[in-house]
Amino acid sequence: MRFQRIVQLVLFGCFIFLLWRATYPLPGWVPVDLFVRLDPFVSVSTMIAARTWIGAPAWGFAVLGVSLVVGRFFCGYVCPLGSTIDFSDRFICRPAGRAFRNAGPSQLKSCRWKYLVLVALLCAAVLGVSYTFLLSPLALVTRSYVLVVYPVLLQLGRLGLALTDALSALPGFGWLRYAQIDQVHFGTAFLSMLLFLGILLLGRIQSRFWCRTICPAGALMALFSRRPLLRRNVDAKCTQCGLCIRKCPMGAIKEDPTVTAHGECIVCLKCRDLCPEGAIDFSRPSKPEKSVSLDLGRRRVLAAGASGIAAGLLAIVELDSVHGESSIRIDRRSTLIRPPGAVPEEEFVRRCIGCGECMKVCPTNTLQPVLLEAGVDGLWSPKTHARYAGCEQGCNLCGQVCPTGAIRFLSLEEKKYAKIGSAYIDRSRCIAWEEDRKCLICDEICPYDAIVMRGVRANTNSVPYVNESRCNGCGYCEQKCPVLGNAAIRVSPHGEVRLSSGSYQSHARTYGLVFHAEEGMKEEFVPDEMPEEKQDKGGRSLPPGFIID
Repeated sequence: MRFQRIVQLVLFGCFIFLLWRATYPLPGWVPVDLFVRLDPFVSVSTMIAARTWIGAPAWGFAVLGVSLVVGRFFCGYVCPLGSTIDFSDRFICRPAGRAFRNAGPSQLKSCRWKYLVLVALLCAAVLGVSYTFLLSPLALVTRSYVLVVYPVLLQLGRLGLALTDALSALPGFGWLRYAQIDQVHFGTAFLSMLLFLGILLLGRIQSRFWCRTICPAGALMALFSRRPLLRRNVDAKCTQCGLCIRKCPMGAIKEDPTVTAHGECIVCLKCRDLCPEGAIDFSRPSKPEKSVSLDLGRRRVLAAGASGIAAGLLAIVELDSVHGESSIRIDRRSTLIRPPGAVPEEEFVRRCIGCGECMKVCPTNTLQPVLLEAGVDGLWSPKTHARYAGCEQGCNLCGQVCPTGAIRFLSLEEKKYAKIGSAYIDRSRCIAWEEDRKCLICDEICPYDAIVMRGVRANTNSVPYVNESRCNGCGYCEQKCPVLGNAAIRVSPHGEVRLSSGSYQSHARTYGLVFHAEEGMKEEFVPDEMPEEKQDKGGRSLPPGFIID
């Protein structure tokens, strides 16, 4: 047991270290998303939903291969969610006499629910709908530490710096005046916290309740660990004292101490260390042993599969709302600005597991988690929040840390041509257009020279126009717009370029897009004096990208 705790602590420290190092510059010797890649459920479900081979998460198949030899070791040693649950169970679990209850038939039957969860999620993935983000242990724990724990630690650090102001006046501590910790903010953090705490509080029911009953990754590894090469063996010295049964944190030992449900055993070695007779070891079995059958029931499996298919169908249903004589087709996903290099939306939501790695690594904090704007299957996927911050032109980190290829890795030169949207001007809010006052901020801040100032008859001052063939959609104009509330210039996904493969630069040349200030100056953009705007039935201006049938 002590050995397990030491290894668990070391690997959990590695997980926290890699999460902390998910910032500029990235370490070149190890991928910071290593632990997410090791989740076999991410490997299987994402590839089924995306209907293609994905290289990075294929490491999870190696974990399944090792499970054939040593059993469900990943849950007991590697998984950071399991380590977090083990730690929290020390404080949350009921007294030992009740928390580690006998592994009777009812407990062993409760373990089968995770297999049914696995069946439901894989059936949804067959339809191309990925719910991996919801129950994958590595995606869940990574997202929880990024969206919940990380901002809290930063805030505590800022408070600590505030308390050291008095020390900065002392000799040798002047550097404290210049110490700074930037605070980050993430949407849906409260929802993520509730889900994370809910998983930990399940320990009030029984130890490692999540791992026993719900975790689909645990179910997948359990299927490969039913008869591992190295497993728990009990020799003739056993006196049937039942101590191992009462203390097993996974309830893997049945009423008979010599019988083990190897698919539930996480090789924690606690039973071996506690055995007063030294009758337990973990090695190759020397004689045939009784096996614990896995009886899920045909009806339960069919019901789980039907539930997964129903959940998948609900996620892909399109809703049309009809207003009088004309109908407006509303696609919630069409209003989202995805990160540069994001694959086309349908493929994106199939691949994205909502792990939060891209949000952690983003230097400007512009990447924010989505709630329901992208539908249920797009929950916790990333979007750019241009009003909060622009997308840094010299950064391509999000594509480097995405474990499933939902965001492609692009060189900095290629990234310039990954158009994520187009800016448009809301003239009713623009200082130059509406108030006829001089304002040049959006023109001056644009790194692509996509905004030009021109005079019109109705205004004495020049007003801004956007040349969409030069606009990359980076959002700096929206961030810096001085108008309070919604900016007068905003980015919409109109004109976005999202490629599953191929060169963005070649695509830009084909369609005459120019995303470089010096190149852009070679062409003269002459806008119409009063360009025509789309309007709804009530005469209100509509941003680009709305489709009116």
